[in-house]
Amino acid sequence: MKKRGFTLIEVLMAMSIMTVIFGCSLINVKNYSAIGNRMEVEVFGNSLVNFIVASKKHCRDSGTGGYMYFLSGKNTIQLSCNSSVVKKLKMPEGFSDLYINRAGSKIYIDNKGFTSDACTIRFRDRNGGAHYITVSVGTANVDFKG
Repeated sequence: MKKRGFTLIEVLMAMSIMTVIFGCSLINVKNYSAIGNRMEVEVFGNSLVNFIVASKKHCRDSGTGGYMYFLSGKNTIQLSCNSSVVKKLKMPEGFSDLYINRAGSKIYIDNKGFTSDACTIRFRDRNGGAHYITVSVGTANVDFKG
């Protein structure tokens, strides 16, 4: 006559194995989120630098000046020339606190593709980390500090 069922030791071993696997998976999910956030910060930071450089190029090539507006309420950056929007860049979902240390939250780009004042742009990632982009005058350098 065979007994059916599990012994107490078998049940405890199965539960301990499941606990270890569950604990490892939680650690991996947390690391995955952190890695994903870092990657998205790099992608957006580089996209913003490219947007600024492309905006300067557009103004230079078209021979018209324009403004880059930093719309923090909409988490959007846009280039406007001659009262029309030329291009936009939207921040990733969960990013916030788009800020530029310029009056009116805008940068003027002249018809030669230069800005008249240096500035710093800040944004925050999903974890609240602050990231900065500096726009220099004279060298026309734009630098992302991830």
